Amino acid sequence: MSDKASSYTILWASQTGNAEWIAKSIHSEAKERGYVGDCLPMDVYETVGLDKVRVLIIVAANTGDGDPPDHSLKFWRFMRRNKDTGYFKSCQYTILGLGDTNYTNFNNTAKRLDRRLKDLGATSFYPKGLADDAEGLESVVDPWIEKLWDALPKVLEKNNEGSSEKVDDLAKKVEEVKIEPTNPYSPDERAKNIPPEAEKYLNLENSLVEKKKTKDHLGHALKLDFSGLQSGMQLSGMPRVPAASIKLVRLEATRPINETPSTQCVVTPAPITEASVSRVQCLTTQEAMKRTLHVELDIGEGLDYEPGDAFGVVAPNDESLVEAILERLVPSTAEAYQALYNVEGDGLPTHLQNSKSVTLADLLRNVVDLTTTPRKALLRMLADYTSNAEEKTKLIYISSKQGVAQFNSVREQVPTLLDILKTFPSCNPPIERLLDALPPHMPRYYSIASSPLKFPGKIHFAFNIIDYKNIYDVPRKGVATPWLDQLTGYVAARSTKTGNMVDVAAKSIKVPIFRKENTNAFILPSDTKRPLVLIGPGTGIAPFIGFLQHRQQQLRIRKSMGGVGTHPSRDIKKEFGDIWVYYGFRERAKDYLFEQELEEFVKDGTITNLRLAISRDEPENKTYVQDLIRKDLDKLYELIVNQDAACYVCGDAKGMAKGVNDALVEMLVQHHQLDVVAANKLLIEWMGSRKYLRDLWA
Repeated sequence: MSDKASSYTILWASQTGNAEWIAKSIHSEAKERGYVGDCLPMDVYETVGLDKVRVLIIVAANTGDGDPPDHSLKFWRFMRRNKDTGYFKSCQYTILGLGDTNYTNFNNTAKRLDRRLKDLGATSFYPKGLADDAEGLESVVDPWIEKLWDALPKVLEKNNEGSSEKVDDLAKKVEEVKIEPTNPYSPDERAKNIPPEAEKYLNLENSLVEKKKTKDHLGHALKLDFSGLQSGMQLSGMPRVPAASIKLVRLEATRPINETPSTQCVVTPAPITEASVSRVQCLTTQEAMKRTLHVELDIGEGLDYEPGDAFGVVAPNDESLVEAILERLVPSTAEAYQALYNVEGDGLPTHLQNSKSVTLADLLRNVVDLTTTPRKALLRMLADYTSNAEEKTKLIYISSKQGVAQFNSVREQVPTLLDILKTFPSCNPPIERLLDALPPHMPRYYSIASSPLKFPGKIHFAFNIIDYKNIYDVPRKGVATPWLDQLTGYVAARSTKTGNMVDVAAKSIKVPIFRKENTNAFILPSDTKRPLVLIGPGTGIAPFIGFLQHRQQQLRIRKSMGGVGTHPSRDIKKEFGDIWVYYGFRERAKDYLFEQELEEFVKDGTITNLRLAISRDEPENKTYVQDLIRKDLDKLYELIVNQDAACYVCGDAKGMAKGVNDALVEMLVQHHQLDVVAANKLLIEWMGSRKYLRDLWA
């Protein structure tokens, strides 16, 4: 009798859908190879009896600075509390981590899981893979999966011989690429069926017979170099084509033309609340490099929060982009906005599980991502629905190992789905196949910039409008921030020092939001005597405005209660620790966010020391927050180490957070007599004890 296991278990922890996608792809191929097993989200681990699992494959993403995804928190609690060092003694495992080197705690979830599984008696049968989204996940994920099939037979028995087709024989000659049936509703196919008697009347002035015009200004053909693609060359390493598992089942009912689209199809980790926009303000001048908005939402009593919490905004894809894609791919855009469908299929991905009684427009608007860099598997699938042989070959080439330079060029250009369709005009996939291959459309998260003590029933938040150009000067924009700007009426840039909050309550503007669980404890310490060091350049200052409002109101409430000593004001002040704020921006006159509020905090004593790092007022003398921290190392050592201050950092993970971390390492090297390795280790310990907390984004 074999010592090998008879089945496997795959657990995935996903934040944006990538880990779920990869885990299910591994599961699908494992079944084709003749293996038997389950593929489940991490938080339903109780259904499999973990102590009896003999082969475990984990695909784990991260959120923020190495934090575990929302859907894995229950599993993490179980793993932390489990003290049985022999719990996994019969288990052999491997882990694939999805991380981002822009963050200090790169792939922290996978690394922690690896250590914890070993602590509880498990044995690794295949080295873990640590993929880096900053460089492209595929560069690690694809070879890791390829080698997994060599390692798996050593620990797992096949139940059958699998598919008769050799699964890993993906190399093909370019000339031998088979063209799949085309989409009969594509513009190319429909154009072939125009009667000759109507053709001559097409596009004449005032003609009633007109070819459908797509919104050309929205789509931009990508600039790609195919000089390396030679006739007859062997292509290998293409990803598996996503299985055709999604079915759109047409319902008899239709949606009334004027009915407002619903967000009922959106899957979120917490219930959605419709918040009303009360007031909006532009915090920057017309001349500032970035446009920054400050928005107040009326949440009534529907959402409890404390400073430091974040919330999700359910923002739709751009409506013009949705319409242009529908015009390209379906016979009737009017029907795409009215005909109702149920999305069905075996093992529906999480983001499609609420898609009942939805229109095609609903699905493209709220459910799937149209703007994220495409996966290779999507490009490979699109090739199957490309009628032009040359275009088809190019798509397969981009998705192959030989076309890695071209795929990287695609990544650099940050294309929308429409851009890809524009680049390959004969590519016309059915909507069902797009649902099989597109990642989920994700909510956007924002830090709360207010205190419920000062603004009960309200949430404030601030954000930059994402609007930029790619490497070829093609305009690109974000999803949520331009939508919020449009929704609130493109409020004018401030012309005075403070600007004014514009009351828009009468417009009844609604924003779908939900509360995000605060997993990294980025909140104020309960002990008001504990000093604080707050470091937040740009919009990273936003959550600290909430912190400062909260401390200000706590002090006001405490003073209203009166004192018992000879000097009550002085005695009460001792109950509140010092607060040092490090805040950076480009130019004082243009983008000093929350200037009036910060000056008031200094004036009333809420802020003990406000340190401003201004990087462009004197171009020859640029100053960043980490520069000021280095100037204050001795004082910060006294505050952080000797007085046990809590240190918070919020903002950009790429440059600022690393610079601040390096400065704190210098502090410990100079004043705590540690070497660099020991200093970094101590900072990690501080993160674990919630003394050093970071809320970062790439």
